[in-house]
Amino acid sequence: IRSMRSGRNIVNFLRRHRRVVEAVYGRLLRNIWDALEDTDPVAFGTLTIMAYPLADARGIPRLAVPLQPITRSRAYPSLTVPQTWSRFGGAFNLATHHVDELLHWVAVRGAVAAGIRKVIGSDPFPRSGPYGTIYADERFPFFYGISPSVFRRPDDWPPWHVLTGLWFLDATEKLLPPVEAFLADGPPPVYIGFGSLPTKDPAATARALIGGVRRVGKRVILLRGWGGLGLDDVASDVLVVDEVPHARLFPRVAAIVHHGGAGTTAAALRAGRPQVVIPHFADQPFWAEKMRRLGVAPPPIRPRHLDDERLADALDRALSPQYRHRAAEIGERIGAEDGAGQAAAAIGQFLGHPAGGA
Repeated sequence: IRSMRSGRNIVNFLRRHRRVVEAVYGRLLRNIWDALEDTDPVAFGTLTIMAYPLADARGIPRLAVPLQPITRSRAYPSLTVPQTWSRFGGAFNLATHHVDELLHWVAVRGAVAAGIRKVIGSDPFPRSGPYGTIYADERFPFFYGISPSVFRRPDDWPPWHVLTGLWFLDATEKLLPPVEAFLADGPPPVYIGFGSLPTKDPAATARALIGGVRRVGKRVILLRGWGGLGLDDVASDVLVVDEVPHARLFPRVAAIVHHGGAGTTAAALRAGRPQVVIPHFADQPFWAEKMRRLGVAPPPIRPRHLDDERLADALDRALSPQYRHRAAEIGERIGAEDGAGQAAAAIGQFLGHPAGGA
């Protein structure tokens, strides 16, 4: 994360990533192997897809359930490069996927292959990496938790890579009394939250964020998060919270300032509220650019450029009728989708249990 946030090159990032993989992947693979003893089938997320040989060794079906588009395509570049580079065309886009896969495999192959070999006794991966095998295997379908209202499925994806829509659980948590009281005490505030992202200087970041919201005359609900955002003394127009259910809060705020994580972005879209995205790394710049193109957010703010003036300018745009109406429109579309139901039906069909079956 530090390499990506500080603007260092991809090689330094991959070196750091390799050290993380070497430290944790062996233990992770053993845990997955043990868990698969009584499992049928297994659904792999983006970061565990390369563990699929463990499912094969157990003789159980496997499928992938990513929350960000990772399948090779001419329609968009790899998530590791700026999405504005899509202007260079389809061949370039596809090449970025191949380069990204190669660099990633070079960085992690030793640790992943050694971990797999230690568990099942062999290394099943070709020297070129597992990605070509994964994408070509119709017995390894990808069920993406992504809304077709947000991302158009590329025509060059394999037929077994599908968009099901976003997945949501019915909210059971209630807003805590201090949050309810704050909401009732004035007009809808602006929510700010960066989730699990670390923050180098939490107090300075909080001052910039709160200052930007105050410049547009709004109150603030600030999620402390893993970065420890917050100030020792805050005025009555700011409420700092340790956790809050997005599904309950987001429909009641004026705008949502966030880091562009897949889950927070999905919740903001469903709530039908305009956004300001401050992406840091991984898939966050992809979603930030997607929100801009969708018309629910102004151009994203780079973390190193964040200050109260830039945030205020972005919020001014986000709170305009154009963005508010567009966000509400997209929210209505997503609210009419049944992503979880579509995913359940598709997975059931893959496993031979169609909807309504046993």
